[in-house]
Amino acid sequence: MGNGVIGKFIYFWAFMIGVVIFGKFFGFMNDTRTAIMILVGAALIFVVWTLGRYKAQQKREEREYEESMKAPNKNKKKKR
Repeated sequence: MGNGVIGKFIYFWAFMIGVVIFGKFFGFMNDTRTAIMILVGAALIFVVWTLGRYKAQQKREEREYEESMKAPNKNKKKKR
């Protein structure tokens, strides 16, 4: 579910609602200016985290593809 656009959208808003709840609970969101700064920061953190995970997944898939394309050399002796 989380791999599509709708899943990312739902995860983003669930994350933002969680930030608001914890911000209110711990008293970080006392005024509008502070709340906006916290929400913008949280949105940037979410976007950077999501893009990092996407890039890492691409790199992992690329590495697995390259390893699967290599033909195993069974006749080669192992060095000791």
